[in-house]
Amino acid sequence: MIPVTPLLTAVTVTKTFRRNIHVILFHCKKVYHMTTIPLKHLLIKNLNKEASGVEALFSTYVDLIESNASESTHREFEKSIMEPYLNTCYGSSSDHRSYDASTVTFKDALKNHESTSSTPTNPDLNTMPTNDICRVQQNYKAMRTWRKVGRGRNLPNSEKNCVIRLFSYNILAQYLLEMHSYLYKHHNQRTLEWETRKKLLIQEILEAQATVICLQEMQEDHLNEFLKPFKEHKYNHLYKKRTNDKKDGLLLMYRSDVFDLVEYENVEFFQSDVEILNRDNVAIIVKLSLKDSPETQIVIATTHLLYNPKRDDIRLCQTQILIAELERIAFIKNTSRGPTYHPIILAGDFNLQPKSGVYKFITEGSFLYMGKSRTLGPADHRSLSNSLIPPHLYVTDSCQHFCILLKRLRNRGEGKVMLENSEKGLSKTSWNSCDKNQFRKDEVNVRNKNFQKIQILDGHHVNFGSGSLTHPFKFRSVYSHIDRNGQNEATTHQDGWVTVDYIFFSEVELIERYTLPTQKQCKAVSTIPNREIGSDHFSTGATFILRKKLRQ
Repeated sequence: MIPVTPLLTAVTVTKTFRRNIHVILFHCKKVYHMTTIPLKHLLIKNLNKEASGVEALFSTYVDLIESNASESTHREFEKSIMEPYLNTCYGSSSDHRSYDASTVTFKDALKNHESTSSTPTNPDLNTMPTNDICRVQQNYKAMRTWRKVGRGRNLPNSEKNCVIRLFSYNILAQYLLEMHSYLYKHHNQRTLEWETRKKLLIQEILEAQATVICLQEMQEDHLNEFLKPFKEHKYNHLYKKRTNDKKDGLLLMYRSDVFDLVEYENVEFFQSDVEILNRDNVAIIVKLSLKDSPETQIVIATTHLLYNPKRDDIRLCQTQILIAELERIAFIKNTSRGPTYHPIILAGDFNLQPKSGVYKFITEGSFLYMGKSRTLGPADHRSLSNSLIPPHLYVTDSCQHFCILLKRLRNRGEGKVMLENSEKGLSKTSWNSCDKNQFRKDEVNVRNKNFQKIQILDGHHVNFGSGSLTHPFKFRSVYSHIDRNGQNEATTHQDGWVTVDYIFFSEVELIERYTLPTQKQCKAVSTIPNREIGSDHFSTGATFILRKKLRQ
C-alpha cells in the first residue's frame, strides 16, 4: 500500500529535471535548444488536463522525455531518474512497497505518480478479487455497529420514555462530484454514478431504522425520486435548498407515525451587504411533538456549514445565527432560575475538526474571538476585531434575537427576527421597521460596531460587539472522536482522514451510537464512494431517550 505523501512538490520535480537532463542530452547525442522544443505547448496542455501545477510539470517532463529520448535514454531514465524520484516520494520505510527501477516504465512511473494523488490511496474494491471484496465489506460492517453507551439501557417506548434514533449523512450531491471530478479520478467511475450510489445510500439509511433522518448535499432535482422509498416507510420531510444558484441542500425526514410537526424554520445564513455572511449555507430546524404525548416536544436541526478550512470566523458567525434560531424555537418560558428550553439535537456536516474554535464554542458555551486569526487560532498579520455580525441584524453576543427578547421580557413589539430570508421576503431594509417601531433608537445603535451593553430589564442586559460569544445550551457530542484504544475517529477524507460530521445534543439521554471507523481502520477501506459506501463521508447516528411530560 502506498501512503499519501506531500513530498511531491514543484521543487523536487524541478530539481530532478535539472539534475538529470544531461542524461537525455548525452544519449540522444543532440542538443535540444529551448527554442526548438515545444515546451510551452506541452505545459499548457498538461495544465488543462492535470489537477495541479505539480502534476502538470511532471507530466510535461515525462512527455518531453518520451518524445525526444532514445531507448537507451529510457533505460537510463528508469534507473537514474525514477529510482530517486520514487525514493523521494515514498521514502525508504520497510512498510512501503519497494520498486525495482529496472521494471518501471515511463507509463508505470506516471501511473504511480497519479496514484499518490489519490484521495485516499487505499486498495480499490473494484480491482480486488471477489473474496477480498467480501472481506473488506465485512470489515466495514464490523466497524459500523450500534454500540450501547454508558449504562447501555435498552428501554422500550413506554408511558415515561420515548426512544428516538437519529441518522445523519452527507450523501455527496452528484453535481458537486462531477464539478470536482479531479477529486475522484482514481475511483472506479461506475461507483460514482448517481443510480449506483443512490441504491447504496437508501439501503444504508433505511437499515438504520431511524425515527429522524438528516441529510446534507441532497440535490434538488434528485429529491422526488429519492423520497419514494421513504414515503413508503411513513416518513414526512422538509427540504431547504442552499441559497442563490446552488443546486443542493438539506433534507430532514421524520416518522409520521411517531411525530407531529409543531413548527419549523428554514434558516439562511446569506445576508446581503454583510461580507462575513455572504455564503449560501443553510439550516433546517423543526419542533416535533410525540403523537402519544403532544406535551412532549423536541427540537431537531441539521446544517452544512462553510467548507473553507481557513475561515473558521465565518463558521462561527453561521453558528451564532443558527443557535439564535435554536434559542427562539426551543424556548419554553422564563423562570426565576432563567429560561427553560425543549431538548435539542443538532446534526450535520460542520466542516470543522474536534477541539477547533467553533467546536469549543458549541460544546463549552462561550468563546473569545477578538484578537484571534480567521482560523480562530493565534493572531497572524490580521486579527479579528470586537465585532463579527453587524448590530443591524439584532443578534446579540449571547446568541439571542434582540427583538424576541423585547417581546418576552417587556412585551413590546412584534418579536420579529430581523434576518433576511428569501422564502419570507424579508430584505435588508426590514431592520429599519424594528429600529423605528419596537424600541427607542438610542437603545441599539445599528451603525456602531463598538461595544454596546443594552439593559432590557433590571438585572438583564445584552451585549453587542463584546469580542466574545456565549449561548445557553449544554451541548455534548455523541462521539468522543477517540476510541477506547486512543485512535482518532474519522468521517471523511480531506488531505487525510478527519472528523467533520457531528451530532450534538442537550436534555436527552444518549444510550447508543453508530460507531465510526478510526483513521487506522480507514486505511483498510477503499477510496470512497465505492461498491459498499455511497458517499465520500461516513454516516453518523445515535439513539436517545426522551422523557415524556406528564399531562397537565
